[in-house]
Amino acid sequence: MKKSITSKLTLKSAIMALIAGIIFFTSCSSDDADEPVVFVIDEGDAAEFVAVVLSVNTYGFSANAIHVSEVVADNMTCGSQSQDSEIIKKTSLDGTVTYNYAFDESYTYSCDVPGGSVTYSFLAEQQLSTASSYVDSDISGIWTVSDIDNSEPSYMLSGIYKQNSDRDLTTDELPSAFITTDLYFTDLKIEKETGYLIGGTSQFELAWRQIDSDGQVFQGTINFSDPEATEVIFTDGGTYVLNMLTGEITKAQ
Repeated sequence: MKKSITSKLTLKSAIMALIAGIIFFTSCSSDDADEPVVFVIDEGDAAEFVAVVLSVNTYGFSANAIHVSEVVADNMTCGSQSQDSEIIKKTSLDGTVTYNYAFDESYTYSCDVPGGSVTYSFLAEQQLSTASSYVDSDISGIWTVSDIDNSEPSYMLSGIYKQNSDRDLTTDELPSAFITTDLYFTDLKIEKETGYLIGGTSQFELAWRQIDSDGQVFQGTINFSDPEATEVIFTDGGTYVLNMLTGEITKAQ
């Protein structure tokens, strides 16, 4: 059963996060003109980048989960193994955002777990570009997908997802920014029919730095209950509502 995913992808969050909206900087005075420009981002900016890491329209974590659910449903049987390599290329309807996502992946189906269990691992490279910025990311993950061969409506997903990004602005001489985003999760629910993440929680950590700076770290929890209203909760901070299909994210009232 091949599932098609139709998105109304607005790319609003990706554009906001990856062009100018994600950062502001402190200008140097004439007395210390040789000092490096130091990036500072606030919680809202970090939330925008979390949206980019998660959303379907930038081939984030949720798009990867949809892909895994399709492969398991269509191709995996008890005791089987498979490997695959692919390059996914997409450009937004208005032509402002383009990404290439190249991955190598492997699956192993274990029969000695009730309902069946698939071990999935992957390495990927992603290049995402806009009119004023370019993001080059290394992405990896090791996942366990269970409840494969039973009547449950959802797969269960546990594992890690890591994205290391090098972000360059193409419109001026500002230095690169380096962003590391880690997700750790146990027993997330993937709806078998759609591949959407519909339950469970993940811990996240986002670290942002540039050369010659100490950087910043943001941590929190992601509540997956509704793909169009996923909660991103910052530790000692605010709560944001994310539509993982469109990438739009807003602060909860």
